[in-house]
Amino acid sequence: MPKAKDIVYYVEYDRISRAIEKALLEGMNASFLALSRLVRGKLSTAGSGRLYRIGKGKRKGRNLRARGMHRASAPGYPPAVDTGRLRSSFITDELGSWKYGFASITTDKGRVVLNYGSSVVYAPVLEYGSNRVAARPYLRPSMDVFEKNVEKIFAVAFERVFRTGGE
Repeated sequence: MPKAKDIVYYVEYDRISRAIEKALLEGMNASFLALSRLVRGKLSTAGSGRLYRIGKGKRKGRNLRARGMHRASAPGYPPAVDTGRLRSSFITDELGSWKYGFASITTDKGRVVLNYGSSVVYAPVLEYGSNRVAARPYLRPSMDVFEKNVEKIFAVAFERVFRTGGE
């Protein structure tokens, strides 16, 4: 019968470290996709506010835009879709920079940081409002929902990586 001193157990710190890093990256990517879906969903709502003319249109156009009209969102609700430019600035297929938006995963003093946003000029005005425009938040409500699910997103990523041996 072996004695306690005869039992040897090796811990592969490097392998565990690589698996943790991989799980964090997978969790951040999954977070990026989840947040993108939430934001784009908020930016896909129909307006419930004032109806106004935006240009020439056809009298019998198939939708408001074709008739030269737009229905704005009510203050406090996400901005109504007009051209779709703001919504398309929150694309979900890659990290990096693109014409109207950005997403990156970086490390900063032991933290992994997801930077995500739009470079469309009017994006912050719609989110926070201004002297002339009431706020129509879409990022903050999306973050409220996202924060409730982020632990689950990372738990799934860690389970998947460690179940497969981290490789």
